[in-house]
Amino acid sequence: MMEVIKRTNVNTDELLKGIFKTPKVKTPALEVLELEVKPGSALKPHDMPSKVVFFVIEGTGTFTYGDRTEIVNPGEMIHVDPGELRFWANNTDKTVRLLVVKSLTEG
Repeated sequence: MMEVIKRTNVNTDELLKGIFKTPKVKTPALEVLELEVKPGSALKPHDMPSKVVFFVIEGTGTFTYGDRTEIVNPGEMIHVDPGELRFWANNTDKTVRLLVVKSLTEG
């Protein structure tokens, strides 16, 4: 099976003010989504029961994992294990777009 997923053919949900989630693929083992973080917005600290990879498509985001904070630029990627609070923040004047890949069977 092959599926082309167009950016304009999916529903986007506003998770929090200025935080938008666009689902791309979901199977029992894998979830892929696009996350958009508008300027001045941030996710709340949270943990996930799975390994996650974040790829910055555009913009520069601030990612906090436990007590470590990193500035992440376009083309850079972060891989994290479960068990630590994490969140993205956008402290710039441009939107941050991320591709998020969750391995739902690893944790």
